[in-house]
Amino acid sequence: MKKSVVFIATLIHLLPHPFGMSPIGALALYSGAHGPKPLAWSVPLVPLTIAALITGFYDPRVMICVFGGFCLATFAGRWLLRKQRSFARYGAAVALGAMVFFLLSNFGMWLYGTYPPTLAGLLACYIAGLPFLLQALVADAAYSLVLFGLHEVLERGHEDEVVPA
Repeated sequence: MKKSVVFIATLIHLLPHPFGMSPIGALALYSGAHGPKPLAWSVPLVPLTIAALITGFYDPRVMICVFGGFCLATFAGRWLLRKQRSFARYGAAVALGAMVFFLLSNFGMWLYGTYPPTLAGLLACYIAGLPFLLQALVADAAYSLVLFGLHEVLERGHEDEVVPA
């Protein structure tokens, strides 16, 4: 995993993002695909924690669901992109990562009091979150192109280096 790629994604997340689109979902997929197994899930949590400390925590119980959603997205990256990559696998990873984040984070919003604790409240919460799901899909796809592309460019740059004899 390239530390410069992680640093760039963290910096982008800490700056104002256009249209509310953050690179954290893509960073989760990237760290799943390229990160060391015991630590890959924690990579997207670092910028999230820094941002939460700067801006002030939301309900910590909801944030646990948000963090959990990104951890699951990391496992989607590991499962789908660790050994083989194709456009279909990238598409599946982006869709799966955004979907598990959407399901878990919105469940947290419902569970911890933002919506009535009924089935109708849960449904209302998921319906209200649909625009954010679309944003996450677009952001994850776009930032994944950037992060994985940057990784490939950096990898190829090292292949061209001549090692002195």
